[in-house]
Amino acid sequence: MQANNTFDPRRFWLLLKEEFRIEYKRYLLGLGVVFGGLLMIWWANGLNNIVQERQLKEFHYIWFAIVLIGGGSFFTSLAYTQFGTKPTRLFYLNLPASTLEKFSAKWFVTAIIYPIVIWGLYLVFSWLVNKIHIGYTDGKPFTTLPAFGTVTWMFMKIYLVVQSIVLLGAVVFHRYAIFKTAFSILVLQAFLVLFVYICSRIIFPEMFVGWSASAPPDQVYSFTDAFKTFVEERMEGVLERIFWIAVAPIMLIIGFFKLKEKEV
Repeated sequence: MQANNTFDPRRFWLLLKEEFRIEYKRYLLGLGVVFGGLLMIWWANGLNNIVQERQLKEFHYIWFAIVLIGGGSFFTSLAYTQFGTKPTRLFYLNLPASTLEKFSAKWFVTAIIYPIVIWGLYLVFSWLVNKIHIGYTDGKPFTTLPAFGTVTWMFMKIYLVVQSIVLLGAVVFHRYAIFKTAFSILVLQAFLVLFVYICSRIIFPEMFVGWSASAPPDQVYSFTDAFKTFVEERMEGVLERIFWIAVAPIMLIIGFFKLKEKEV
C-alpha cells in the first residue's frame, strides 16, 4: 500500500479506467434516461408554449439546474457504493492506491466529468428542441441555453459547492447518503440557528422580551458608523466570497481525512 499522501498519475488513471469499466453501463443508461426525460418534459411544456408563448427563456435555466445540481447530487451520493457491504468495502479500501488517489478519482468523476458531460448533453438537447420548435412554430425559435452564459456558469459554481458537501456525505454514510446528508444539513442549520439565538441573548439581553426579540440590535444599542457600513455594504459580499472560496475546499479536506480513517 502506498503512502496515503502520494499521488501517482498512472495509478490515478488506472482508477478512472476501472471506474468506467465497471460503471459505464449505468452511466450510459442514466444519460439516456436524462435525455429522454428532458425530451418528454419539453414536449409537454413546448407544445403549451407554442400556444402561450411564455417562459421560453426560463425553461432551460430551470431544467439545466435541476439536472446539473439535483441529478449531480444524486450521482455524487452514489460515489462510494462500495461501502454498502463489508466485502466490497474491504476490496475497495485495499486497492493498491493511496487515499489521495482514490479520493481524487471520485472527485474528478463527480466534480469534473459529470458537469462537463451534462453541460454538453444539455447543449445538444437545447439545440435539438430549438430546431424542432422552429418547425412547429413557423420559424419562431425556442430559446437555447447559453453555453457560456452568466447563469450557466453560476449553476456550475453552485454545483461544485454542493457536490463537495454530498461527496463528504457519500464517504461518511454508507447507504442512502443523499437523504442522510440532507438531514444532517437540516440538523446543522437548526444547531446554528440555536447557537445564534443563544449568543444574541447573551450579547443583547435588553432586546429580548420573553423568548422573542422586541427590537433589532441597532435600535437598542448604538453602533459606530464604520460597523454599520460594514454590515450593510460589505458583510454580504464577504459571506458570499467565503461560500464560493472556502466551503468546497473545507468539505473536500474533511472528506479526504474521513476516507483515510476508513483505511486505518
